[in-house]
Amino acid sequence: MAAVAMDSLEYAHQLEVAGMPREQAEVVARGFTSMFIHNFDSLVTRDYLDTRFTEFETRIDANIDKRFTEVDRRFVEMEVNMDRRFADFRLEVYGEIGNVRTDLAGFHSTQKLHSWMFALLIAGIFTPILQNLFS
Repeated sequence: MAAVAMDSLEYAHQLEVAGMPREQAEVVARGFTSMFIHNFDSLVTRDYLDTRFTEFETRIDANIDKRFTEVDRRFVEMEVNMDRRFADFRLEVYGEIGNVRTDLAGFHSTQKLHSWMFALLIAGIFTPILQNLFS
């Protein structure tokens, strides 16, 4: 702890020079000195403050690190959850695309059948007309 110099005789002399009677100046200087000594233990040094601020800074840094770790964990959870949801969505979309392809293939088959049926119908209608025309 740093030492603080207090010269009570010099203080009493300064009080005398300022116009205070010698006996009163000595009493004031002794009272001030005893009060100073009594409260000296309450004084804080720069080293003490530096130590306390370093401890405080360490606690704050640890708390911030803990919070950032928690935030990082939450981001990872959200990322995993979003990846899972996108994968589910992708499977659902691929399933729907497969259903559309199946439906289109069914429509294509139906269209071929309708084309053949239409051709047979036309042939059935025009064959007797053409036979009558050429006979």
